[in-house]
Amino acid sequence: MARPARPVRSFSWTLVGLGTLLVVALLSIGAVAQVFEVRRNLAALQITPAPAPADPASAPLLLLPTLAPTRPGAPAPVTVLLLGADRRPGEEVTPRSDAVLVARIDPARERVALLSLPRDLWVAIPGHGNNRLNAAYLWGERDGPRGGGLALARATVSNALGIAIDYAIVADFRGFAGIIDALGGISVDVPRPLVDHQFPTADYRVTTVRFAAGRQRMDGMTALSYARIRHPDSDFERGLRQQAVLIAIAERLRERGDLSTWFAARRASAALVGYVHTDMPVERMLELAWALRNLDPARVERYAFTEADVRFGVDNDRVAQVPRPGVIERYVRLLFYGPGGR
Repeated sequence: MARPARPVRSFSWTLVGLGTLLVVALLSIGAVAQVFEVRRNLAALQITPAPAPADPASAPLLLLPTLAPTRPGAPAPVTVLLLGADRRPGEEVTPRSDAVLVARIDPARERVALLSLPRDLWVAIPGHGNNRLNAAYLWGERDGPRGGGLALARATVSNALGIAIDYAIVADFRGFAGIIDALGGISVDVPRPLVDHQFPTADYRVTTVRFAAGRQRMDGMTALSYARIRHPDSDFERGLRQQAVLIAIAERLRERGDLSTWFAARRASAALVGYVHTDMPVERMLELAWALRNLDPARVERYAFTEADVRFGVDNDRVAQVPRPGVIERYVRLLFYGPGGR
């Protein structure tokens, strides 16, 4: 007796199974493509590390105790120099680094701390004598090989703070704004109203920039203006605003899940190409990003020099700032251990 139903049913389930396998295969191919794109984008940010400049008069490294990790197997802690270069769109001249921050990242303790350094801090720049901190990147780029700016800035900050700097990252104006636009904007809490009638424009003129108090949505150029504005108060306050924008970027990344999916990471990393450079290896970037994917940005510790921490004026340079005794050591310990640390 014929049994037509069984072969038909079997054939139908075979089609379903083949269809499922095809979908899985396509998704797998797509995932592999996303991983490849992310790695390619991150590789495009890399600059081969230039030799660190030697300076016989450099400050000795501070002897800092090592804390036992709270999460065995997590990536080792790193100290990263973050630079914001003031190159304007279409500009070919070598820029200074008007934003200088140091990040201490300790995945085992799920801890990230930021320290903003004044751009006018008077420091020893290896091979160039003493000058303002923001000149180090300019001189390294102008006089050294490709990546010389990162190397000289890293050596300068390392000497000034007495700590080892593992990696450095530099972003220009367009890179800073581009990543924010790629994320669909960020939300920033502005603690008080700000008005700057002398805000510099891309064509070296000035305009008026205003920010109301309160939490507000910002696109890339608006956030860049907020991070650069300084005439209403000081460069010290501007450092805090730069930190606030970085925290807002981290909040947006977490909100969108850009550190958890390769597809989203591809879009975010693509926005950096051409505007951000680093000497951090790709595998290290991926390792840190994955280890910190669940970090609450509100827990990031934020430290910055204040006007009381420095003395103004060196010879004829009235803007240069000399740190007062013990100030650098205090901030370094906060950076590494926090308020309750050693």
